[in-house]
Amino acid sequence: MYFLHILIELLAYFLPRGVAVLCTRGIARFCYYLFFREAAKNHLDNLMVAFGGEKSHKQLKEITKEAIYNFAAVVYEHSLMERINERNYSHFIKAEHLENLIRASLQGRGVIVLSAHIGNYEWGTVLMKMKGFSVAIIALDIKTKFIMNVRKKNREKAGIGVFYVGKIFSEPIRFLKKGGVLAIAEDRNFDETSIKVKLFNRETEIPKGAFYLAARFNVPLVPAFSVREKDGLYHVYYEESYSITEDEMQKGAERYAFLLEQYIKKYPEQWYVFDRIWEKEY
Repeated sequence: MYFLHILIELLAYFLPRGVAVLCTRGIARFCYYLFFREAAKNHLDNLMVAFGGEKSHKQLKEITKEAIYNFAAVVYEHSLMERINERNYSHFIKAEHLENLIRASLQGRGVIVLSAHIGNYEWGTVLMKMKGFSVAIIALDIKTKFIMNVRKKNREKAGIGVFYVGKIFSEPIRFLKKGGVLAIAEDRNFDETSIKVKLFNRETEIPKGAFYLAARFNVPLVPAFSVREKDGLYHVYYEESYSITEDEMQKGAERYAFLLEQYIKKYPEQWYVFDRIWEKEY
């Protein structure tokens, strides 16, 4: 996927939005057939577990194609983060049930937003920034420095803080204690202590860190998913907040996994997990 990132990021600097979106989908279509066969196969394998009994192989293959095309658009949209501001954000993003986030933040202990690689969760962080929250994300330390630096610059210009997986743990703790909103994509485990949940009736590992922080420091959890709807906008759905104790981390993780499964079922073409999650047993 690195070639796709680099090419689309470069195009973003030179093309107007409408043309850039068309180009990104064309690039993704080209890459699907030539470069991303393994990624497409992994995505299709994941869909087979999730929907194997409900959709045909042909239908699932079309969903995978659409997911790759949509993912290309998300890569391009990352470059637009800095252009979203208080005057124009309503043309890009819309909040649904924002009161759930507001109530959690009023507890004064910070908030952990549990998101996923669905839709455009980074635009979801921009929306929270527009609503007056101090926002940071937990991100993967990407080996390709060009992509990492571009993403870091885009986030910083949008006013979004970044903490990296595997780095100093005390920094996000201090951020939460100051009342910040920490957003974490919880659907993929990248070299982190994991917790096992049931997803599509299969044992699945997800990161444990968010649930540990929530339990250890009494920080409320708010599941939130930013997905593109038929009106062309990303709607950010904030689910009801909940708190957990150290004895309830498993229960808290399973509650998130239940919601994650519902969103994947509803928006499979916006689920961007191109690593194989489960071993084949279907």
